[in-house]
Amino acid sequence: MSDLHITDGELEILETLWEKDEPIIFGELLEAFHTRTKKDWKKQTMNTFLFKMQQKKLVEAVGGGRFKKYKPLITKEQYTIEVSKDFLDKNYEGSVSKMLSALNGGEKLDKKEVDALKKLLEEWEKE
Repeated sequence: MSDLHITDGELEILETLWEKDEPIIFGELLEAFHTRTKKDWKKQTMNTFLFKMQQKKLVEAVGGGRFKKYKPLITKEQYTIEVSKDFLDKNYEGSVSKMLSALNGGEKLDKKEVDALKKLLEEWEKE
């Protein structure tokens, strides 16, 4: 299991940074965050989150002086993979087949779904 522990607030900040897709200064980040989440965080709240996120190596402040730019140190894809692995480990002993069985709820899959799963398994075997 990974050590990736991201709070809901941290995730909302990361999602804002991922959406921007480039380093942005604090004021732009706060405004984009407010627009995206409809939350009215104060500057100090955002500063506190960013400070903690820097310690956790989730974001980095680049540049100097008053106008540092913030950028994520983890991609959305990396985050999704880590969260998915954690979910699989915690709930299904790391077993994809156990997860699929549980998600299916004992129902029979239709031919299209079976074919898609077979194709996916064949691709994984090639790797």
